[in-house]
Amino acid sequence: MSAVKFFCFILFASAAVQAQNKCQVSKDVKFILDNMTALNVKKAVDCVVGIGACDTIGNRLKGEAGNAVRQGRCNKDTNACTCNQIQVRLVVNKVKRNFASEWQRVVDFHSK
Repeated sequence: MSAVKFFCFILFASAAVQAQNKCQVSKDVKFILDNMTALNVKKAVDCVVGIGACDTIGNRLKGEAGNAVRQGRCNKDTNACTCNQIQVRLVVNKVKRNFASEWQRVVDFHSK
């Protein structure tokens, strides 16, 4: 799978999440977290910021990346996250931790 598809799974994980009393991490998100590499992240970020090739899924990801940047702390009043927000945060937090310069490129792009 391409890096763009990895990140797309994150953004659309809510369809794969089976939430009951608490949110369960989807198999797709677990796969993404386990297989996140510098090359995959760079390719995905290049697509998001418009300097790399994108497939159809990559183009959808470009449309969703801004939400991931602006999401912040879920619901400010209750501090409750939807399962989709939790899925996104898991991946975003790993990118921030392990690929800070790539995450900064996404933030800079969406802060213009």
